[in-house]
Amino acid sequence: MLTNEKVKKIMVYLFIGYMIAQPLFDIFWLYSDNLIAIFKFSPSTIIRMIIMGILFLTSFIWLKDNRKYKVLIIASVIYIIYAIFHHLNSLNFYVPYGNFDNYSFLKEMFYLIRMIMPLLIIFITYEKKLSFKYFKMIVVYVALIFSCTMVLTNFLGVALASYGGGTHQIKATFFEWFLSSTYSKYQYLDVASKGIFHMANQVSGVLVCLLPILIFIYFSKPNFLHTLTLCLTILSMMMLGTRVASVGWLAICIVMFLIYLFFVFIKKEIGLKKNALIIFILLMIAFIIILPYSPVMNRTYINDSSQQVESNIEETDSKIALKKFKKYVKEKESEKLSDKEKRQLKNEKINFIKNSYNTFGVDRTFIEEIYPYTDDPDFWLNEYEIPFKDRADHRQLKIDITKHIININNNNWDYVVGMSFTRLRNASCYMENDIYVHLYSIGIIGILLFIFPYFAILCYSLFKMIKDYKNRFTFLNVSLAGSIVLVFFAGIMSGNVFDEWICTLFLGLICGFLIININQKNKE
Repeated sequence: MLTNEKVKKIMVYLFIGYMIAQPLFDIFWLYSDNLIAIFKFSPSTIIRMIIMGILFLTSFIWLKDNRKYKVLIIASVIYIIYAIFHHLNSLNFYVPYGNFDNYSFLKEMFYLIRMIMPLLIIFITYEKKLSFKYFKMIVVYVALIFSCTMVLTNFLGVALASYGGGTHQIKATFFEWFLSSTYSKYQYLDVASKGIFHMANQVSGVLVCLLPILIFIYFSKPNFLHTLTLCLTILSMMMLGTRVASVGWLAICIVMFLIYLFFVFIKKEIGLKKNALIIFILLMIAFIIILPYSPVMNRTYINDSSQQVESNIEETDSKIALKKFKKYVKEKESEKLSDKEKRQLKNEKINFIKNSYNTFGVDRTFIEEIYPYTDDPDFWLNEYEIPFKDRADHRQLKIDITKHIININNNNWDYVVGMSFTRLRNASCYMENDIYVHLYSIGIIGILLFIFPYFAILCYSLFKMIKDYKNRFTFLNVSLAGSIVLVFFAGIMSGNVFDEWICTLFLGLICGFLIININQKNKE
């Protein structure tokens, strides 16, 4: 017969298995349009929500502290009230231009659930008092699943390309990085690989946040498994081709190396392990030698050529023509125009943009599909005047468009409770910067409810570490805090982090374990 204790133990194992299985839930084909058409959501999403529901409900039922009950109930009421106001404001958001009228209540509520689930992981982790043994098991196995899959598929030449979408496979493997002909034949888009996983930025975010912990585990117990895991993880990060992962690993390794030396020689918390240190340094040297041949180092950035392109534009008559045309428009608009004359003037603007957007380096997808110039030519005429590096930067264009439609709607509540996730996603104008994305999608209150708790846990932990330097300022706690900081960094640099389960579930796990660890004096 199952007793409460046995059921609790089963739930702990379910939780561990659930977290270890996360990479499997993020396989590309589970997000195919055909599967989503059948289930309305990815099967991964359905499985994740069911298991999360079971884990949360059992943790909630076994609560013994009445104060925690009250806190959870009050928090639930606050989140429900926010969801109501967010929905009403999103429903009433109106912009007459572009593709921003596609709001879905079901998708929006799912988005809010997706944002709150990682916070529940913090609660579950803390309530189950997850031990370091199991925490380490999750981190190592998850890193191994990701990295082994990515490295193996790359070596075999069957890995999906990190960029470009669809089932596009890489055209050059790791072994071809070192051939002089590779990057002359192929773009980095054809070489960067993500294994068989859904999105490169999300995998990048996970590996970046796990790497400091993997380095801690390596120095704590430098065996073959931990060395192999560290080695494969760094290699897979280089294969991804994202700036955050491909270059970030080096910065993380250098900082963690210095932190390790601090805890060996200054804090004297741990002993020096010479063999581990030598192997670590040799690995770093090997990967630094490989780095110049990696996709990210052969990537062309807008800033590299923006000055020359801008100079070329200056040498043509395009900018002179733009100034003359805008002067003409300003003069015409100062007159009292009839409706027919207004339509004629708008058509003149449309024709000017149509005949010149290639010269000004504006992406055709943005100007014709995402925010059509035929709907709002004035916006694109203004965009023509900004520097080329901003005008040709897709990230900046998305921000400019979103700011513009927010201003058109002219409702301060958009900044308070958000204009909705689904409008931005359905309009293909989802920004690659989590600060902007969440300011506009869920608003300031949404950020406080869904994202600020992670930052609060980080600040609380740092305060406790400083206050009790002797007992709580440890190599492990600093590594955990560093992982949380890196998630915020990845969210700002690449976006698509705080609203994707594959990233935030591990952020929740790390936050929950850090609270456990920071609130006890005897670690591990």
